[in-house]
Amino acid sequence: MHVSNLLLPLLTLSVTAPAAVSALHINPHHKKALSTLTTNQQAKRDGSVPSTHKNKVKRLVKKKKRGTCQVKFNATSVATEPTASSTSAEVLPTLTNNENWANATASATQTWGDNTASASASASASSTSSAGNSQSTSSWSKVEEWSGDSFFDNVNFWEWNDPTHGTVDYLNRGDAWNSGLISINANKRAVMAVDTTQVVSGGRKSIRIHGNRIYTGGLIIMDAYHMPTGCGTWPAWWSNGPNWPEGGEIDIFEGVNDFGQNQVSLHTGNGCTMPNNMNDNQVGQLTTGGYDSYNCASYATSNQGCGVRDEVTQNAYGESFNAIGGGVYATRWSKAGITVWFFPRTNIPSDITNDSPEPSGWGKPMAHFPSDNCNPYQFFYDHFNIFDTTLCGDWAGADGVWNYAGYAGQSQSCASKTGYATCADYVLNQGSAFAEAFWEVSYVKYFNSTTEV
Repeated sequence: MHVSNLLLPLLTLSVTAPAAVSALHINPHHKKALSTLTTNQQAKRDGSVPSTHKNKVKRLVKKKKRGTCQVKFNATSVATEPTASSTSAEVLPTLTNNENWANATASATQTWGDNTASASASASASSTSSAGNSQSTSSWSKVEEWSGDSFFDNVNFWEWNDPTHGTVDYLNRGDAWNSGLISINANKRAVMAVDTTQVVSGGRKSIRIHGNRIYTGGLIIMDAYHMPTGCGTWPAWWSNGPNWPEGGEIDIFEGVNDFGQNQVSLHTGNGCTMPNNMNDNQVGQLTTGGYDSYNCASYATSNQGCGVRDEVTQNAYGESFNAIGGGVYATRWSKAGITVWFFPRTNIPSDITNDSPEPSGWGKPMAHFPSDNCNPYQFFYDHFNIFDTTLCGDWAGADGVWNYAGYAGQSQSCASKTGYATCADYVLNQGSAFAEAFWEVSYVKYFNSTTEV
């Protein structure tokens, strides 16, 4: 996320980095063991935007997230949820998922042909919803789906302080239901909203969920009808690995304030770079900044990583996304690299609708990070999905962003539009402005392939 964050759902915290993943198709084993929570050593993005915005150079919209927003976890451990008495932000979150989901050539704990798992890899009834046998004619078979009344059975709720320093108060599952900030609407879609009480103190209530499934490689498809929008918001759908940034981070759907363009970003440990001709094979373009845009290493780029902003696709983000009833984002993590497509509501491929995805027929993607100089199983592993809506924080609330306009489709600064000098003051005193700050998600689906992963 936000490219940035942490993991209730499969949180495994660690002080030391795991052994390097040296080859494709490594399937780590998850054990019930907890290590200590550590804070990241480095500050993430600086939250500032160059003041000379009239030049034609594309800039990465910087986000100060990583160093302070990632809870480190050990890819070999699985924990259990904290007790009700745990109130400190320093308390270790725990995990409920005990499944491995990596690839067809890994351990025998998961059989991909018929999507059945051995007893040793069976998940608790509350953690997953079975996808059943897939009738797909493609090389991709569905292994899990979050949708309908059981959508929230597949996630855990982050209820601690915001790692990105937002003016936000994340709710646990019970409080989220009781306050009406999460629900399954009449169309059987999951809704995750922000509190609209006009004046609040400390932080405005919001939702952050972490998926229970841990995976390495695959195809993940998300269908959303509405995303959070408006000044002060910082919504994201993304995935994160252990021991950030060593396990990698994939930001799929993210922006802040009144942005109208999506930014897809990768954050890795040292060694992952992109080829010079990368822009030829995607709709979006690598953004530039004070660091090498082709270097995805977070610590080498002040946590910029490598980001692709799509200035071409219409209705892919923000108010225009909501106006058309949203659409589908698909992320393929395979031997070829990491690739993201967007399809508006009226142009979703039938093979996606039929659960028989054929990425080879989807055309040029929004973003494609090839594996030429970045092994996708060395720099990315053991990920879990995250939805969240933070408010202000290190990116949306940075002075240089709150007072700035002219990029990512935002023509007027939020300071000018709202009349508030700071994002935090606006968020705390204008609850009615957050009526559109909600997710409405139809489904998240996971697919695996015995040939592409």
